[in-house]
Amino acid sequence: MNDLQQYAHQASQLVPASYAEKAMASLMQLHSELMDEKERRVDLHRRLMEREQAIAELKMYVKLLEERQRPVAAPPPPAPAMMAPQPSNDAPPPSPPPLLRRPAPVPVQVGVRLRPEGWKVW
Repeated sequence: MNDLQQYAHQASQLVPASYAEKAMASLMQLHSELMDEKERRVDLHRRLMEREQAIAELKMYVKLLEERQRPVAAPPPPAPAMMAPQPSNDAPPPSPPPLLRRPAPVPVQVGVRLRPEGWKVW
């Protein structure tokens, strides 16, 4: 045997088999406890999210019921009508209001390119 093979053989004999088995069993137990804790935390988080969702739904329902309970604001009563002066038969009829003047149209220049709007640019 050369030195490398002899060292590898000695390294494998450094840890007793019973100790390695106990260490592996302990490691597996810690792993299973860790996975159980992880599942418990996931379950708690899921339950928390379900409760928060239920609370949000109940708040929306309460808001809806409160809006239905509020009395609808009635329109203010109409102001007492004042008697409009009645035109007498011997007075001339009132003249119609003057017509509104429309502004002169702006001439369109041919060949002038208008700035395009953002969403219309392709």
